[in-house]
Amino acid sequence: MSVMRRRELIRRSGLAAIGVAVIACTPAQLSASAKPSATPRKGGTLTWGMWDKIDSIDPALTTGAAAGEVAQNIVDTLIVMDAEQKFRPALASSWTVDDGAKRFTFTLRDGVRFHDGEPLTAAAVKASFDRILDPKTKAGAVVSLFGPVDQITALDAKTVAITFKQPYPAFLLQLWRYFFGVMSPKYLATLKPGDVAAAPVGSGPYKFASRSSDGVVTLQANADYAWGADLFKNRAAPYIETLKFRAITEPSTRIATLESGENLLIDEIPEADYARLKGDGRFQFVLSPRASHTLGFSMNVTKAPTDDRAVREAVNWAIDRRSIVDKVFFGVDHVSMGPLSEGVWARDESIEKMFAFDPGKARAVLDSAGWKLGSGPIRQKSGVDLTILLATFRSPWTEIAQAMQAQLRDVGIDLKVQTMERGPYLDYVRAYKHNMAATSSTAIDPDGVLRVCYHSVNRVSGSNFSNVADPQLDALLTKGQGQELGTPERKQTYLDAQRRVMEILPFVGVMSQVRVEAMAAKVHGFAPGPDGLTGQPLNDVWIEG
Repeated sequence: MSVMRRRELIRRSGLAAIGVAVIACTPAQLSASAKPSATPRKGGTLTWGMWDKIDSIDPALTTGAAAGEVAQNIVDTLIVMDAEQKFRPALASSWTVDDGAKRFTFTLRDGVRFHDGEPLTAAAVKASFDRILDPKTKAGAVVSLFGPVDQITALDAKTVAITFKQPYPAFLLQLWRYFFGVMSPKYLATLKPGDVAAAPVGSGPYKFASRSSDGVVTLQANADYAWGADLFKNRAAPYIETLKFRAITEPSTRIATLESGENLLIDEIPEADYARLKGDGRFQFVLSPRASHTLGFSMNVTKAPTDDRAVREAVNWAIDRRSIVDKVFFGVDHVSMGPLSEGVWARDESIEKMFAFDPGKARAVLDSAGWKLGSGPIRQKSGVDLTILLATFRSPWTEIAQAMQAQLRDVGIDLKVQTMERGPYLDYVRAYKHNMAATSSTAIDPDGVLRVCYHSVNRVSGSNFSNVADPQLDALLTKGQGQELGTPERKQTYLDAQRRVMEILPFVGVMSQVRVEAMAAKVHGFAPGPDGLTGQPLNDVWIEG
């Protein structure tokens, strides 16, 4: 179903019922796979139609999952994380954590070379990380993942130490992500401070080859690759010779390229098209829950009228989440209302019962707060209409917002949806001109969601779209950041933090997203990453002849 068809459905029927089967998903669920040949085949070209624009492929500056898919095949990270959330060696052969998780020391693997022939050294790691932290790079979102970093030191050619101002056990939960990919120091030396790495030189399984005038990014296999992590079955040079990534943001067009064979793989297949094609033997599908902030909208707590908690509460009562999930998204995704989606550690399931669809309750909350109905359908207070400006830039937030318009109008709220291009959108919300904006952040640990989205320090970096500055919440998030991973004490801290977020109520959550990748039956070995946002690097992927 295209975006336009969804809009027409919403306009005509107010989310009228659609009869399709609701599917249940487990992480990395695979359906309808063709029988592969006995052994993986070398060669071939994988064409990938991507749901999102491929903006910067600079690992530190990627602004979407599509660009991240490209970047993570070019660069390697110090460590990787598997589906069980266990850390494995990658560029680092080993590491130690000392001084109460204030010091991390990594010993680098021997024999690694960047695509330009430069050897991997501790100085190369330091140069890449120092560049992320340089304010001129403007990598604010990644800097927030770096946490309270104090110093990065190349102890010798093969040893790099990272120290923190306070304990940061969660550092490893960030370090595996492609944002921290290491680039060649020779290449970095060609960049001036603030320059974008438009043609990154890493040590990964694929080399950047070109970017065409119409936006196709081409990567070529790194024939010298011999240091793949044990996460992969194939730790040597990748099977596929050439990767071609093209952004095709219109869903119906993207589906058409899969059905015609123009693209062998596409991501973010619309839910209606999955329902239509899931039994077609020409294709196979990978379904993976995306661990993230619950999909919905941040609410700016400093801009009227969403600075009024009563308005934020009323929005949460007025939204019919089940109707949106089942009738706009065909039941593929799952209803969610707390800040943490399914798949994030320490998620507080009790929060999921906090709000029901209750327009009467929403009206009562607004009445009590002085937002009264007059002669028109929109409430007013002191002569000012209850108008909320929502900024969005892509699916599925756009469709969710359109569905919400009628639901909020029913309780007297005028929701105005402004769809923007990504760049202007980010400038707009980082300047806090919005009332509501698409929730962001992807992580399997609450530190990478709650601290990034709600700690007051991240108002500066622009990842706290709600503009929240709450000392009690800040203290909890700082405390959790310094606690040992997996402990009951840390879990309790994040349960407390989630409950404090729900007291402030700086967002409205709608659903936990389940991403669907579709590919020709002859494509084998594709696996989702541990957070569900991107696939794994394509080391193991091959194309049947």
